[in-house]
Amino acid sequence: MVTVQDESGREVDGAVFTLKMSDGTVREAKVLGKAPDFDIALMRLTDTTNLTPITLGDSSGLRVGDDVVAIGNALDLGDSPTITRGIVSALDRSLRESSTVTLHGLIQTDAPINHGNSGGALVDARGHLIGINSAGVPDAQNIGFAIAIDSIKPLLVDLEAGRTPTATPTAFLGVSVSQTPSGVTIVSVTDGSGAGKAGIEVGDMIKKVANTDISTIEQLGEVLRTIMPGTTNMVRVLRDGVQIDLNVQMGSRDD
Repeated sequence: MVTVQDESGREVDGAVFTLKMSDGTVREAKVLGKAPDFDIALMRLTDTTNLTPITLGDSSGLRVGDDVVAIGNALDLGDSPTITRGIVSALDRSLRESSTVTLHGLIQTDAPINHGNSGGALVDARGHLIGINSAGVPDAQNIGFAIAIDSIKPLLVDLEAGRTPTATPTAFLGVSVSQTPSGVTIVSVTDGSGAGKAGIEVGDMIKKVANTDISTIEQLGEVLRTIMPGTTNMVRVLRDGVQIDLNVQMGSRDD
């Protein structure tokens, strides 16, 4: 069973928790492992009789506007789950969870995610698990985040073995982007960033980073996660119909 680290307790590894099922029965689950850098924990139920595992989905296939449903126990209001409905508002978001942890590759949704929803499932229209609800934003309306299931899958083998996966430093280009029918368009450039210093401008369309062609925000996020901060990489942009190759020194998304 996958949940967020907060729901498994931050201090006690191997702890046993009592879980109340939706039918009112009580079962025990043991924490197998945690990944604090990803806010994920893996637990194993001691008794899985009459339980049907949820089908794992494919978060890489999500598109902005897709229908999603968030399931949890919002505000601890009762014994039955709370279900909220929304859409995928954005993809590959980053959110600083604490002074030491920044989560990347998040799914942003307008499905309300309140206290108690954290650690619950975010499912697509077929009922397949595409994310684990992580956080809402206090005092913000209709902004919630879920950890994409595709970023969780590679962690499960280590967690099951009791090993703690750690995040590698992630490159920061220094731009905000928007998905358009033509590709990935830059809507803002961070002052002092590698992109700004290299001459990347608002309105440029990113066509290539290093050796990878870029046509979607997801592709951009994936290639940046393979690049080490501090390295210089070629970024090809399309500006006024002309392709321009620029050398960009990558920053760190955790700075």
